[in-house]
Amino acid sequence: MVPGRPAVRGFRISTGMDTLDAFEIVSIAAGLVGVYVKLTQEVHKLKSRIIALEKTETEVKGMLTDLLTAVQEIKILLAQQGIR
Repeated sequence: MVPGRPAVRGFRISTGMDTLDAFEIVSIAAGLVGVYVKLTQEVHKLKSRIIALEKTETEVKGMLTDLLTAVQEIKILLAQQGIR
């Protein structure tokens, strides 16, 4: 102990490390909040992309179904005319 200094200055991490100052704790907390906000934004972007891709997928499936129907009609017309 140093005379004139309080016995406990911050939070002790372990016996071999220095104590954490309030500034260090605030810095770590701010960093964690920043990482949380960034990851939350990334998750939101990915969810939006998934919704857009699912919507596009249903549109493509509908177009493929229409195309398949048209090809089948062409096959029927060609078979009726005897052309293969």
